Amino acid sequence: MAKKKCNDAPWLATFADLMSLLMAIFVLLFAMSTLDAHKYEAIVKSLTHTLGHGSDLTQTQVQYFKQADEQRKVEQDQDGETTIENLKPLYESLVETFAMASRQSDVQVSLDPEKKRVHISFPENISFPTGSAELKPGFAVYLSKLQPYVTEFSRVQAVGHTDKRPVVGGRFKSNWELSSARAAAVVQKLIENGIIQSRQAEVVGVADTSPLSLAETEAGYAMNRRVEIIIEPNYFEDEGQSENVRTQSISVEEMQIKK
Repeated sequence: MAKKKCNDAPWLATFADLMSLLMAIFVLLFAMSTLDAHKYEAIVKSLTHTLGHGSDLTQTQVQYFKQADEQRKVEQDQDGETTIENLKPLYESLVETFAMASRQSDVQVSLDPEKKRVHISFPENISFPTGSAELKPGFAVYLSKLQPYVTEFSRVQAVGHTDKRPVVGGRFKSNWELSSARAAAVVQKLIENGIIQSRQAEVVGVADTSPLSLAETEAGYAMNRRVEIIIEPNYFEDEGQSENVRTQSISVEEMQIKK
C-alpha cells in the first residue's frame, strides 16, 4: 500500500529553527545591554513588523520596562542625594572641631562630593619636622580629635605630600620615601591610639605630584608639605568589601623604612 504524500511544507521546520535562533540572539543581546525602555520598544516594533504579528502583551511589557527604567533612575538619584546629605554632618562637625586649630595652624577640612569623602589636611609645621617622619609631639592631639568621627565602617587613608625640592641627607633617599613614611607614621599613631583598626587603614605617598601651590617660594613650598587624612564613612558598611581591603591597601609594617 502506497504511503500518503505529506502535505506539510518541508521548509516550515527550517523556518521555525531560524525564528528560534533569532529569538535567542535577541534575548542574549537584550540581557547584555542596559535596560532602556525606548530601545526596547523600538526593537519590539521592528520585530513585530518583520515577523508580521504582535500581541497586546508586548505593549504591557513595554509599559513595564518604562516604569522600571524610571524607577531605577529615581532610586539612583535618591541614593546619591542621601549619601551626600549623610556626609554633610560629618563635614560640618569636623570643620567645627578644627575651627580653632585652623586659625592657629591652617588645618583645612574639605568635602569631596564626587567620591563621597572628607579630607583633613595638616601642614608640616604642626605634623612633622622638616625632612623627618617622626610625628611632632603636639600632632597626636590633632589626630585624637578624629576619634568621634571614625566608626567601624570607616576607611581612613593617610596621604603624604612633599614639595618639589629633592631630599638632601637624612635617612630618606627621595620624596617618595619621605611622603610614604609620614603617611605610615600617621596611620600607626591612629592604630596605637585605638582610633582605627589595621584593616581600615590605607597608606599613600605621592611625593610632590599633587601640589597645592605652584609658586617656587618658601610659602608655596610650605603649602605643599602636608599630610592628608581622608575619611570614607560608610566604606565597610557592605561587609563584602571588608574581606577585600588587604588587596587594596598597603600595611603599615610594609611601609616602614629601616633606618
